[in-house]
Amino acid sequence: MNRAADPFVDTLRQRIAYDGTRTPVKTALFLLVCLAWLLPGLVGHDPWKTDEALALGAVAGMLRSGDWAIPLLAGEPFVEKAPLFFWVAAGFAKAFGGWLPQHDAARLASGFFMAVTMAGVHVAAVALYGPRAGRIAVLLLIGCLGLLIRAHEMNTDLAGLAGVSVGMAGLALAPRRPWAAAGLLAAGLGMAFLGHGIVPTLPLALLAVALPALGGAWRTRVSAAVAAGGLAAAAAVAGAWLLALHGRDPALAAQWSAVAFATRWSDGITRGAIADSAYVAKILPWYAWPALPLAAWAAWRARRTLATRADIRLPLAAGAFFFVILSLLAPGREASAMPLLVPLVLLGVAELDSLPRGAASALDWFGVTTFSLLALILWVGFIAAMTGSPAAVADFLAREVPGYAYPFRFIPFALAALLTCIWVAVVARSLRTTRRAVVNWSAGITMVWMLTMMLGLPLIDQARSYRGLAARLAAELGDSPCTIGAGVGDAQRALLDYFIGLRVLPPGHPDAPACRTLLAQANRGELPDFDASRWREAWRGSRPGDRTEAFILFRPAP
Repeated sequence: MNRAADPFVDTLRQRIAYDGTRTPVKTALFLLVCLAWLLPGLVGHDPWKTDEALALGAVAGMLRSGDWAIPLLAGEPFVEKAPLFFWVAAGFAKAFGGWLPQHDAARLASGFFMAVTMAGVHVAAVALYGPRAGRIAVLLLIGCLGLLIRAHEMNTDLAGLAGVSVGMAGLALAPRRPWAAAGLLAAGLGMAFLGHGIVPTLPLALLAVALPALGGAWRTRVSAAVAAGGLAAAAAVAGAWLLALHGRDPALAAQWSAVAFATRWSDGITRGAIADSAYVAKILPWYAWPALPLAAWAAWRARRTLATRADIRLPLAAGAFFFVILSLLAPGREASAMPLLVPLVLLGVAELDSLPRGAASALDWFGVTTFSLLALILWVGFIAAMTGSPAAVADFLAREVPGYAYPFRFIPFALAALLTCIWVAVVARSLRTTRRAVVNWSAGITMVWMLTMMLGLPLIDQARSYRGLAARLAAELGDSPCTIGAGVGDAQRALLDYFIGLRVLPPGHPDAPACRTLLAQANRGELPDFDASRWREAWRGSRPGDRTEAFILFRPAP
């Protein structure tokens, strides 16, 4: 008997052609890759230093005090970061804190801002190049190596990145849908400033002002109104926040404004500030891989037709603006380079279909080989942690995380095995096209990330978490209400306050005389400066396998 044809089953039997057309299978695979990249790592582990610890400390301080205007870090006002990420993270912690630990609930804000970033890139790519470009642009974004770790930790820079993405979507839409464009530009500029201050906001604002120079599509009264309206609305939002903070505490408002408008040169012209000018250029080849070579190909391909390629001029100008301003003003941190990924990704998809078959095959081969080897290493490490074989791998893990008994968790194991099989099946059944290289790369990096989070997270968390160290320190402290800190970093202060409620005060703090202990943080065996004649060592501890950082507890000398 002949059965009626099922279109979905038929598509499952066919080879997958990444040609930009939409089918149920490709839609399901796209959503699966995005969710598998986005969700693992957001929950299930303790907060880690440094950015995550500072963000959690501020969020915990907000929830504890009920004051969302002035974050508190270990009981002290903390205005070193813009507030938008803290507000959203505190909202998630309040909404989901009953089902998740506070730090896991707050970390959902990172997933929220990354989802906004992905949506902004999708909208911008569709506005510039048509509907076939939206999904591949998102996949290229999540394939960038530099974004992977930062996107899954509590990091205020993610709010700035989301603002840049939304603002770029507004600029791309300006010639066709001016009202939506003005709203997106205003939202993007406001998010960028309240998310990360002036550094990501300035190039986006300058790009909006320079729109008429990009071509006739933006040289209209409507486009000018979009830029003016977006800038004015964003300025009003930022100004309202500054006025509200000034009404609460003028001194803190002035301090926050200084931080928000700070650049690398705020402390003067120093050798380190000059050296940081080359930081973005040095990390970009690996940080923006594989978007950077694809963007370079697009710029080269369009070099003779640039006058007629309005679609390329916007991301090309944006890339130049962001590269120059980040190189000149941003501090030398990996997270500071994240906004540059948005224009590079948009430029990278412009000429993807014209990429030479040999170059696409080389990128595809490199990605498949690299991620297959990494997946094999992760599975071997998991087997060694569970069984003790291979012995060499098991011994290495024992040295890195001494005394840890690895637990078997069936659900993470099953998910890791399922995604590995799906990736192998997708790679084997996909037709060779220029887009296949990007899809396989993004799927490969997603698979490796998920394997790391599903199989390796217990070991990583044991090595990086301060929970066990804090518990041992609390047992030694007894009923001491506070401790004086010597060289203890802000991230460590925040985590000790979060885990055991310990206030670590600087020596000059008014409450310091009431403290009966002193906690010193030694880095690479070097103790910070303090009056050692007044104290005697009572305890020493560190995280498992940590050879660079130790904590020494001192009590008054007899």
